[in-house]
Amino acid sequence: MKRTLFRNYNLLMLVILAQAFNQCTLEKSVSGKNISYLYKEEVPALLAQTSIFNTQQQSKVLLKFNAADFGKSKSERGDDLLNYALRYKVYSNYSSSEVLDSGKVIRKDLSYFGQDYLLDSLQISTVLGQNYLIECVINDLNGAHRNTQLIDVNRSLRFNEQSLRVYNSFNELVFSDYVMNADSYKIETDIPREGLYSKYYDRDFPVASPPFSTIAPRPFDFTPNSTVELKQLDPKHFKLFVSKPGFYQITEDTLRKTGGTLHYFGVSYPQAKTLLDLVNPLRYLTTNEEYNDIISSENLKKSVDAYWLKIGDNPERARELIRAFYSRVQYANTYFTSYLEGWKSDRGMCYIVYGPPDIVYRSTATETWLYGEEGNYNTLSLTFTKVMNPFTTNDYRLNRSGSLKTSWYRAVEYWRQGRVLTYR
Repeated sequence: MKRTLFRNYNLLMLVILAQAFNQCTLEKSVSGKNISYLYKEEVPALLAQTSIFNTQQQSKVLLKFNAADFGKSKSERGDDLLNYALRYKVYSNYSSSEVLDSGKVIRKDLSYFGQDYLLDSLQISTVLGQNYLIECVINDLNGAHRNTQLIDVNRSLRFNEQSLRVYNSFNELVFSDYVMNADSYKIETDIPREGLYSKYYDRDFPVASPPFSTIAPRPFDFTPNSTVELKQLDPKHFKLFVSKPGFYQITEDTLRKTGGTLHYFGVSYPQAKTLLDLVNPLRYLTTNEEYNDIISSENLKKSVDAYWLKIGDNPERARELIRAFYSRVQYANTYFTSYLEGWKSDRGMCYIVYGPPDIVYRSTATETWLYGEEGNYNTLSLTFTKVMNPFTTNDYRLNRSGSLKTSWYRAVEYWRQGRVLTYR
């Protein structure tokens, strides 16, 4: 009898230990962590812009920080000094808890002379044919700021957007996948290449359909508007001329759909400054009749102002609505730009109308947004599925459902009553 009890006790302990181990694994994998801080309406301190450049046996991650985010210490001569630490872990994907590599870098007593940006880099050993996820923690040793960066390394293909680096006419590295000026850009490749081509696409994509809509997206026409061979400066450097809005796919083979893509949406992007920037996003709030009246008016600016004054009821309230709405348009462009403007994407639409989510979980294939408390029956849940897109790795489509109709109309009506909505 005692032996049976002892055996059952051991079995119970094994079950408890297994559950504890599974719980620890969940906590260690990135997919189980709330990353909503990445989508706040104010860019978090110490959140770096990143550029990944893959070579044959490693990936170089360049980090660009806003220098004003760091606290300053003083040298004996009274000069400002920066001190911070970078800790990183490398995983195979968001759901994995196995750490493939890790490291820590401490930067001490870096001189600060009032520069806008601070550049740093990490060298990670990687192999062709495998993707990686880097979780990088930045800790300011002079202050209280600390942030966690998630960096996707794409090595599944021999030639993609991370096989290239783009420099502007001032020889400054371009960190985003969009540029803000029509200009010439220098393209650097990972290895010497015989030639590169640019396929130019001029597309006017429609705005995202409502979350409950069952309308299928239009199939994409992969026929480029034009294809040109890039001027070669040396075996690893080429020149690309960006002359008009659209996107430019850099490829080594015109018959393939792979390569790196550079987008140009106009000089004010990601901000909403032009008249069309102000008019077009209103499609999410207006009726068909209201929108058609605005775009057909002889004075667009006057019509836009009249719309906001109508729903705001007074100039002060209208100004508040305008600031909040177009600020979200700008952040949607910053966070969700893909092959189209961020505000036109599914995530951009939801961000503008519902506001930034309270909880965000990301896996390799999906991103889930929660508005409200986790586990609460009234919490709004939105799931976006990652789309394999030859022009971008930032394309996610909302899993639409008729059950989202009530929340959507409620949110739109809230705006139309002159109130800034953050959905709860």
